[in-house]
Amino acid sequence: MSVVTLEEFLEILNEEQHLDLAKLRNYARHGIHPQVRGEVWLYLLGVLSSDKSQEMTAVRSKFLEYESVSKRIPGVEKQIRTEVLRYFRQRMETHQISQHRDGASMLRNFRAVSSAQSLGDSSESLPTLSKIKETEHPCFPRILPSTQYGLSTMRSNSNIDDSELISEQRKLSQSVENVLCAYLNRHLIATNTPSSSQKRSLYDSTYSSMQIKNHPEYPWLQNASGSNNLELDEFHPSLVYLCAPFAQCVRAEAGMYFAFEKLMAMIEEYNQTHPLSKRVASFMTLFRTTLPELHEYFEAEEVDLLSVATSWLQHLLAREMQMDDLMRLWDTYFAVPDLLDLHLFVCLAILTYCKDALEDLDRSETMSMLCCLPPLDVDRIISDAVNIRLSLEHDEMYE
Repeated sequence: MSVVTLEEFLEILNEEQHLDLAKLRNYARHGIHPQVRGEVWLYLLGVLSSDKSQEMTAVRSKFLEYESVSKRIPGVEKQIRTEVLRYFRQRMETHQISQHRDGASMLRNFRAVSSAQSLGDSSESLPTLSKIKETEHPCFPRILPSTQYGLSTMRSNSNIDDSELISEQRKLSQSVENVLCAYLNRHLIATNTPSSSQKRSLYDSTYSSMQIKNHPEYPWLQNASGSNNLELDEFHPSLVYLCAPFAQCVRAEAGMYFAFEKLMAMIEEYNQTHPLSKRVASFMTLFRTTLPELHEYFEAEEVDLLSVATSWLQHLLAREMQMDDLMRLWDTYFAVPDLLDLHLFVCLAILTYCKDALEDLDRSETMSMLCCLPPLDVDRIISDAVNIRLSLEHDEMYE
């Protein structure tokens, strides 16, 4: 739970001319109130500017830009839909759909109107605002029969109406599908030309171009080339995991898209200088030195930590964490300048936090827990991660 109140967030967000981004980042590090999480993320990621003098113009431009991108990809559309539906069938069992999202739109309605008035917009601009509001509440078509949404699980909670659950899940599923199709059309498939054929997607860990040295304890690094690479026109289920949190808290679909786009750009840029293979090797080394007893236990039980570590580091824990915990973690990630550096230590902190429980499990139970983490004390884990990093930096300084 955020230690900063909703009123404190609203005080910053409702500034008329300039938003104090430094103060907002400081607040967000400690957790963002769910009602404003979506909008705060948009500012932290740079989708919305702290200079609010031309805010409405910028917002309209982004809506028009998103609307101009095709949401259809005949070749992979069915695969995307299947993965999105599978994701939400699994997630809806543990995530509370009735989360308050009214305050998480790209711009709250009363602010949109006031901004338009302050910019001196004439009455002709009002239809544009109306159109923006309509795009926030699109009419979603039926995707699959209701049985495909795990009604047997949903009905276990008799206090929630089935129709409400189905409707909410359809909206989220359709939004994620649209965002992913738009992203693939704009950034991957559209740029798959001879001039850019050497460029790889987010998940190209550059194994094939690396000469792995000084890692005799990890022979797998030298034999992993090519097997996990994705070409520009390929879809990977991991995109669903990374996109879904934005659908949960950002109300406008255009906002979801641009936030997801920003995150993907950050990860891809980081991968170019910090290849996944090296990050996994560093994680395995740090795990062995910081948690030697747990490391020995995993080896004795033949736990495949390598695959777990690869997924954790590659997907920012979007695949494994409970949704509420994941969004709390990303509150801090988006507020700090080195989120991807911090992430490795967060993964170590999670193992530290779960150490006692893991040592009581057998191999299959351990893998199940690591691939589907239980509810966590995210604030404590973030604090532990920072302390682990500082401790290691201190040790390196005096070696």
